[in-house]
Amino acid sequence: MSEDWGQIAEEVTAALAEVGFTATLIRPGAPTGPSYDPQPGTPTTHTVTLMQDTISLGLIDGTAIRASDKLVMMAADGTVPTTADKITLGGKAMTIVRVEPFAPGGVDLFYEVLLRA
Repeated sequence: MSEDWGQIAEEVTAALAEVGFTATLIRPGAPTGPSYDPQPGTPTTHTVTLMQDTISLGLIDGTAIRASDKLVMMAADGTVPTTADKITLGGKAMTIVRVEPFAPGGVDLFYEVLLRA
């Protein structure tokens, strides 16, 4: 019997909405102007659902993972995060350092996102 990964993704999104919180993902706009002097485009914002996770103390090395970094699970509800995006948490824009999709059946269930201030 095969799993209905689409249904499982919906259940994970609903569970994260129940226990998590919303935040704003800021995606930079496409640059405009000539290639020798590109100007930043207008950024777009997307409401995303997050749940904060913990970072194992043994993983904090001060370089790849810092003590001030935040690890969150982000619902896979249509917006796929990238390291070019930022997420606003508590009024503070944080850089996305790493994104790892959790997709055991080929369907993204959620994203593990490492944030840095």
